[in-house]
Amino acid sequence: MPATITINWRAVKRITLFLVCVTLPVLYYLYYTFKPPVALYAELFDAELKASKTVAETRGKDRYVKFKQLQGAGFNNQAQEILLYHHLALQTSRTYVYQPLIWRPRGEKATVPLSAFLLGVTENSISEAVFEQVCPPGEVVHVNLRVDYADQWFHAKDILNRKDRCVVVDDWLFNWNFLASTGLRVVWSSFQTYLADHFKWSEHVLDIVNRTEANLGLRPNSSASADGEPYMAIHLRRGDFEDHCSYLAETRQGFTTWATLPLIQQTIYSPTLDTYNATSVMAHCYPSLYRILDVISDQARKKPHLRRLHVLHDGSWDHPLVYLQFYKLAEALKSAEWAKRHGWEGGPMLRVTQSSDAPIYAGERDWTVCVDVELARRAEVFIGNGYSSLSTQVIALRLADGGNIQDITLV
Repeated sequence: MPATITINWRAVKRITLFLVCVTLPVLYYLYYTFKPPVALYAELFDAELKASKTVAETRGKDRYVKFKQLQGAGFNNQAQEILLYHHLALQTSRTYVYQPLIWRPRGEKATVPLSAFLLGVTENSISEAVFEQVCPPGEVVHVNLRVDYADQWFHAKDILNRKDRCVVVDDWLFNWNFLASTGLRVVWSSFQTYLADHFKWSEHVLDIVNRTEANLGLRPNSSASADGEPYMAIHLRRGDFEDHCSYLAETRQGFTTWATLPLIQQTIYSPTLDTYNATSVMAHCYPSLYRILDVISDQARKKPHLRRLHVLHDGSWDHPLVYLQFYKLAEALKSAEWAKRHGWEGGPMLRVTQSSDAPIYAGERDWTVCVDVELARRAEVFIGNGYSSLSTQVIALRLADGGNIQDITLV
């Protein structure tokens, strides 16, 4: 005779009620925290359209260029390319045709207005929607610009300096390999000036940055009178980066973009990178916590007054171990015994903060990566990863600001 199963419905109801009470607040938090500012983005798209029409009407028969751009990658991968394209357009006296960002976390078709992030790029430029109005298909000249990396920049300038009014570049000019090659080095001198003259965050980014500084007590390096304390920033690139680093080690890849500049080589923490050695590549691309602590200690000994550290990282619900590594770092760095053992005359770190400590309001989640970049740009010392587009973006901005090369270290 089969056994009789008795269900305690009262217990089931209690468990169900408990799960509902726990789950609903979490879902509510996630929805309002990660929900994009849809209404604001719609307003910005409209504003971009109106401003682009004004630029087109004012400039009349100006020359334009639209590039084939990387879409759907991480923010800094897209941003570094957009800035280079804008620079190239200005170098050849053309009006840059900008495109929306593809916001990868929300899918391949999720577009966000570029002006919500990189305001400087959209000023005196036109959107691709207006480009289609001022340059009908019959007037568009399609070109391919890719040649050997060593000649790439000069060749592109030669072609775009021609008289063709409406140009569309069909090939992907600034691909990954070019950005990691020596061919990019010839761009640096003019690009450094470009950043100083044209780089500008949107007000939405700057509002959050200023709020974060006030909330966390961080004082920007450019200000001696502002409230807060001077700080060093470190980019702890973890998350899904380990597999990527393994690939880079297997294929013997070196640093990317501005981390390849000769003047940056003096900032690399010993032992320097050896691309023929997979272990060396891995040590720099995905450094151990011991190596990271050594790098922080090196800068802390040089600057005894710096006792605030802000850690930029990519920890999230699907990469929770990043938080564990952050807390391990923080525990060591705030230990008086540890600081004494490693020769810190100024004592241990008084406060260690992280990306997730930034006071982000509902609808502001999209801007967090920009906030990380700007906080690292403003820090007195920056410790970065030469394989990361975020770190190399920070390096470029710091140098364009006239920053001291000795205040940068690559792990």
